[in-house]
Amino acid sequence: MLLLLFIFPTSIFANPLIQDLSYILLERRLNDWPEWRLPGPFNQTALQKDIVYPSWFNGSWIVQSSDLSNPDNTSLEYEAKFKLNSFNEIVGDRSFNAFSVGKAVLGDELLRVQDDPTSPNRQMATFDEQRFLETKVIGRNQSLKNGSVFFIDELALQIFHTLDVSRIKRVETLSKFHLCKQPNSTFEDFSEKKICGEQWQVIYPGPGESLGSKPTKASHYKLIFKRSL
Repeated sequence: MLLLLFIFPTSIFANPLIQDLSYILLERRLNDWPEWRLPGPFNQTALQKDIVYPSWFNGSWIVQSSDLSNPDNTSLEYEAKFKLNSFNEIVGDRSFNAFSVGKAVLGDELLRVQDDPTSPNRQMATFDEQRFLETKVIGRNQSLKNGSVFFIDELALQIFHTLDVSRIKRVETLSKFHLCKQPNSTFEDFSEKKICGEQWQVIYPGPGESLGSKPTKASHYKLIFKRSL
């Protein structure tokens, strides 16, 4: 389940030197996919507050997601929302977005998603038959290159609880977003813009399950954000 949970401190986000370094590290990470190893290019100070998105994310979107690693190239459609916080920054509506993605993947099995009110890094998803998914973001890095290319790399610890057993895994997702090029466009109209994105994801064994950190599964997704009417 893809969870749109991204955070980064504003002071670091605004530092161009750190942004350039982060961009280089994230480009290298992309080039190494799917042969990723832990630890990744994560910045632990990124876990201090909610992520700030570029202004062009603001609003409601219909997201079309295609699984490029699936021979059938299966696709999903779901809604995503980004809004202003009390500091006039663009942040994701994290529980809404996670629930929307989860519903598209799992349907009625997913009952609700709740944010931890004390931390922007934790969520709890509740499923039918008394099943729960606890997600905690434990590593993150991001970069906004020249205001036009937005990179996010995130490592999450996921614990799936049932009445019988709990299973642990680590999921790393690298996302790259930019405004889509609009052919035959003669004027700037933000309402007509689309966001193009890709996500590269791997699943690692849970902590302590293996001496190495080699991924057990790799996936590649294409995303198109279209304005919600």
